[in-house]
Amino acid sequence: MFHILATGNKIEIKETKKQIEKLWRTDHKIFSKAGDLILKIIKNFDIITDAGNKAAVISGMSLFYLALAEEHFEEFKNFIIKNLQQPDGRVREAARKTGDWLFVSLTGRSDPFVYPEGTPLSAEKIMNQVVAQKRYADLLNELESLIDKYEDNYDVEYVEDMKPSIEKSLQLFFGRFTSGRAYRRFLESQMSVPNDLAIKRKEIEEELIELLKLTKSHADVESIKDIIFDEQGNDDMQEIIMMFDDGDPNNLSNVLETVSDAWNYFPHKALGGLSPAEKLSKR
Repeated sequence: MFHILATGNKIEIKETKKQIEKLWRTDHKIFSKAGDLILKIIKNFDIITDAGNKAAVISGMSLFYLALAEEHFEEFKNFIIKNLQQPDGRVREAARKTGDWLFVSLTGRSDPFVYPEGTPLSAEKIMNQVVAQKRYADLLNELESLIDKYEDNYDVEYVEDMKPSIEKSLQLFFGRFTSGRAYRRFLESQMSVPNDLAIKRKEIEEELIELLKLTKSHADVESIKDIIFDEQGNDDMQEIIMMFDDGDPNNLSNVLETVSDAWNYFPHKALGGLSPAEKLSKR
């Protein structure tokens, strides 16, 4: 199948991708045994001359990345980083999408799911978490260095508005790894928080929990933290306030005060993981 992806035409490539997906549905365990095959394909990848076939091979690796990213992280990561710097946009886009499974693998281990919430991690999960967080930090540093290398000083507000380029592909990939709850928690784990700030945040969390119970809201504190961390404007604060809307105006004053405190003391991605209160204190 990979030989067809590397040499075939568009129709053959499309059919082969369907066959790989079908194989995943019928016998996905075989993918976890294909590490040597994928490493061999990576080693011989530059033999492929056609950019369309290169993109097809990278796309065909997606489900293998899902199954093998933890075991072969460094090799898989280096392959994606290399192809994010290819001149052909089709190759870069295929690398970006397949590389998304690295994000899934890293975040799943750096911020492992436990049930019920608060359950202590096992020794194995703690060890995996330490390794994943180190890889996470190293990858972000590597991407930032590459972005600086290819920076072209585009006068655009959003990455999506950039013209197709290596920098745009790297920025989009970097954006994927710096989005969502997993990144927020990763960043929090890497930053030293003054004791007084930690106490203040805990007090605000408890106040939010009480207000959520009082207003019978279906939201939770983690969702509020996510909105604050990824904030884009004033509408985000309004969205949080609406989470407490139970039609009772008597609760509004406490909601406004507590939400304002949360906004000022919880971390924001736009501030590099700092809160506005921390940012002001550092001036």
